[in-house]
Amino acid sequence: MHHQPTVIKPNDLADVLARKFFGRKMITVYIGSNAAAPTASIEALTAALKAGSPKLPFLRTVHLLLRGPVPFVAEGLQDRIMAYTIFSAGEVRDAARAGRAFYLPGTLGNMDSLIGKDRPFMPDVAIFKVRHHDQTGEYSLGLSVEALHTAIDHATCVIAEVDPSMPFTQGQSIVDASSLDYLIQEGIKPIWELPAPDFDHLPPAERRIGELIADHFIRDGATLQIGIGHIPDAVIGTLRQASFRDLGIQTELYSDGLMMLQKEGIVNNRKKKQHNGYSTTALIMGSKALHEFVHMRTGIQMRPCTVTNSAEVIRKNSPFISINTAMGVDLFGNVWADYVDIDHYYSGVGGQPDFVRALNDPAFGVPIIAMNSVTHNGASKIAQLHPPGVSLTASSYDGVAIVTEYGIADLRGLTVGEKALAVASIAHPRYRDAYLKYVHDDPKFTKPIRLLSEKLPRGVTLYEGPIKIDEP
Repeated sequence: MHHQPTVIKPNDLADVLARKFFGRKMITVYIGSNAAAPTASIEALTAALKAGSPKLPFLRTVHLLLRGPVPFVAEGLQDRIMAYTIFSAGEVRDAARAGRAFYLPGTLGNMDSLIGKDRPFMPDVAIFKVRHHDQTGEYSLGLSVEALHTAIDHATCVIAEVDPSMPFTQGQSIVDASSLDYLIQEGIKPIWELPAPDFDHLPPAERRIGELIADHFIRDGATLQIGIGHIPDAVIGTLRQASFRDLGIQTELYSDGLMMLQKEGIVNNRKKKQHNGYSTTALIMGSKALHEFVHMRTGIQMRPCTVTNSAEVIRKNSPFISINTAMGVDLFGNVWADYVDIDHYYSGVGGQPDFVRALNDPAFGVPIIAMNSVTHNGASKIAQLHPPGVSLTASSYDGVAIVTEYGIADLRGLTVGEKALAVASIAHPRYRDAYLKYVHDDPKFTKPIRLLSEKLPRGVTLYEGPIKIDEP
């Protein structure tokens, strides 16, 4: 007879862990992430810790971004539970900044090195959401596969919240009942939804960035990885208008914009060499319409991050275009994304380094870092030197293309001096001349024979399109 999981209620969760791990001083709990965060379990564990009953081991939680409330990072619980976050926002970000949570740097493609067998954070417990299929009896991880299969394989206690609001997704999101020890079916909080982007009313600076990328990098048959946010939305909006054909998707995060491209037939995945015929992703996050679209859809296939972010798979699907954003870039071509500066932690490196390193040979495609030239406060996002102490998602030796609303600095194959001239050339006009003068006057930047005034630096394409912006 096949194993069937035991049904419990959220308030039973702490009792289960107390009995299972009686006598243990500490256990590691891997928590499913993003739009499929198991909020009911998170809140039930927090309530038990606050009450001090039942007596639990010290809980060390490991997770990516958790949407929704995360009360266990509140001040005063760190002697009973501590979060180790690989990517974060909201309450967890605030807690990490205040010293109430640990930021655990790691790329999404390398998560197994953190939580795999005999690794530093191999989980004792895995808690996540699933959607049940009434006909087959199978369960789907729905919106979040990430590293959950590795967590399930190595945890000695596997707990799943059954959420009927979550779509049943296809591919490597499927788990059998025999993989689950406990099911929680009551008191489940619905999945997290985001409003759909307004692709018809994007800010002009972002639209210029999208136009530059579409005109100079995208071509029919390319495979795309596109992040989430205003700049990726602008790229998608431009692709929608440009009548590209036969595009493919291999991404760590599938969003409303990619759904739109697939609905309109711009993405059909016919030219992909691996995973031909369907989009592959490890995470899905967006609107209710997106969740309805991916439900039972074979054209969307879930894969772990170790697959979506695999250099081998990325290269097999060339020509591959990766589009991500960043906190900043310096004149040497160094890029950072998880910190604003050493005193201001922001999120995590995500999968950006996975795609950057996979595409370090131009034969496979190009990794693009797309960002506004200034912050919302008007500070330059291009700096002379990167903030000391922050981790870099791309280094000077990585061949990336930087795109701002003022142009493209394709740094592939450039010397240090040429990189500096190229990056300075696409800075905001308020800062551009000072950066160019700095590069020109400083002897550490060996300059090409052609001086600044004679022609554009090598690798630079300035924006010359119709979209106007107001200079602050």
